[in-house]
Amino acid sequence: MPPHFFLEYYDPPPGLERHVLALFHFIWDEPVIRDRHPGALPQLVLIPHGKGSAEFAAGPDEVPGEALMLGGFSTSVPFRIEGPWHAVGASLSPLGWAALTGQPAHLYRDRFIPAGELLGAEVDRFAGQANGAYRKGEISGKQLCDMLAEWIAERLQPVPPAHERAIGQTIAWLGSSLNPDVERLFAEIGYSRRQAERLVERYFGFTPAALARKFRAVRAASLLADENLSDEAQAEIAEAFHDQPHMIREIRRFCGYTPSRLGGSEEPLFQTMLRLKNLDRLERFRTIR
Repeated sequence: MPPHFFLEYYDPPPGLERHVLALFHFIWDEPVIRDRHPGALPQLVLIPHGKGSAEFAAGPDEVPGEALMLGGFSTSVPFRIEGPWHAVGASLSPLGWAALTGQPAHLYRDRFIPAGELLGAEVDRFAGQANGAYRKGEISGKQLCDMLAEWIAERLQPVPPAHERAIGQTIAWLGSSLNPDVERLFAEIGYSRRQAERLVERYFGFTPAALARKFRAVRAASLLADENLSDEAQAEIAEAFHDQPHMIREIRRFCGYTPSRLGGSEEPLFQTMLRLKNLDRLERFRTIR
C-alpha cells in the first residue's frame, strides 16, 4: 500500500489573497520519506516536527531549523525527510514574496533559506513559540495556519504600483496559454525588453522565457495526471510542445517523471502537489482587488 499522509489547504483570510495563494498543513508520520518537489512557487514554512534535506544541482541542502523559505526551483528536486514530518506554510505569490522579503526572487532560487536570513530574528521567535504550542497540542494545524497568515499580513511592505501592475500583466500572460508568446509580454508590459526581463526575473525568479518553459511543463504534467483529461486538453498539450519526445524531456526536467508515470502512486505526495490549486490561484491574482 502507498504511504498515507495528511495535506490540507486553506484559503488566505480576506485582504491577503494577492499575497498568499494558499495556506497548508501537512503531516506524514513515516520514519523515512522520499519524494520530489516541483518548487513552482515561493513558500514560507514552519516545521514543528522532522528534519530533512533536498538534493539541488549544487549539492545537498539541509532543512534549516524550524522556519524556512524557498524562492522557487529551476527543476524538480528530490528530498529525503526523517519523520514524522509536520509542516505548516504559506504559498506566496510573486507580490507576496516581494512585499514580505523585499528581496529579488532570482537571488534565492534553488536552495532552502533560513527564514531569519530574509525576515530577521523576529520570525525565529515566532516560529519557536508557535511550533512549541503546536507540539504541546495547544493549537491545531489550522490555528497555526491562521497565526502564520496574521504574522505575514502585519509585515507586508508596499511594492511600487507600476511593478505590481507588471506582476499582474505577467501572470495574465503566463496563464493565457500553455505556450505563451514572449514577444506579446514585451509588447504589453510597458517597459523596454531588457527592463521587462529584469523585472520579471526580480519578481518571478526567472526570465520570461524560462518562466514560461517551467510553467508549461508543470501545467502539462498536472493535466496529464488527471484521469479525466479531456480531448481538448490533450490537443492543447500536444500543440504546446514540438513533439512527444520534447514533451517527455521537459516534463522529466521540471517534474522528475516521464508522462507515463505521472498517474502512478509510487510517490504520492508529488502527485498531490502537481494537482494543488496554487497555479489556478496564481492565474486569478489579477482579478482580486
